[in-house]
Amino acid sequence: MSFQDGFQDETIMVEQAQALDELMQDIVRSSTIKHAAVGAAVGCGLVVVAGSNAAGCAKAAAAGGLVGAISGNISGKRKVNQRVELVSANALVRSIRKSNDKLGQVNENLPAMLARQDDEVKTLKDLKASGSIDTKVYHMRLAAIRENRAKLAQALLLSSQQASTAKDNLHEAASQGQSGLEWHINAIDQMERETLSARSLISLL
Repeated sequence: MSFQDGFQDETIMVEQAQALDELMQDIVRSSTIKHAAVGAAVGCGLVVVAGSNAAGCAKAAAAGGLVGAISGNISGKRKVNQRVELVSANALVRSIRKSNDKLGQVNENLPAMLARQDDEVKTLKDLKASGSIDTKVYHMRLAAIRENRAKLAQALLLSSQQASTAKDNLHEAASQGQSGLEWHINAIDQMERETLSARSLISLL
C-alpha cells in the first residue's frame, strides 16, 4: 500500500470513529429526561393515583402540554396506574442500533489499520536508515500517522464518555419511575466497554 493509499485508509477510519461519536451524542439527547414529563409525574404521582383524581390530573397535564400516559385497571376499587415516559425509549432503540452498526465497522477495521501503520512505521525507519527516503518525507508521514491515531483515540474516548452520560441519564429516568429501560442500559454499557477496548488498542507512537 502506498503512502497515499494509507492516508485515504486512515481518513476513512477517522470518519467512522467521529461518526460513532456523533451517533453517541444522539443517544445522550434521547436519554435526557424530558423535564415537562417530570413535572407531570410530580404533579400526579409516579405510580398510582385514585381514579377520581386521575382524570383531573390528566386533563391538567394535557392543558399544560405535559407528556404522560395513563392506563387503568379494575381490582377491587378502581385505580389508575400512571406511567410517564421520561425519555424516548423508541428513539433510543433506533440510536443504539445505528451506533452499534458504526461501532461494528470500527471494531472490524481498526486492528488491521493499526497493524498496517505499525508495518509502515518500521518500513519508514528502515528506509530512513538506509538513506532511501528523504528525512522530511519520513517525518511528515510519521506525523500524519500520529495525528491520525490521536484523532481516533479522541473520538473513541468521547464516545465512551457519551455512553457513560447516557447510562446515568437512564438510571435517573428509572429512579423517577420509568420502567423497561434495562435493555437500553445494558446495550449502552456494552458499547461503552467496546469503545474503551478499541481505544486501548491505539498507541500514540
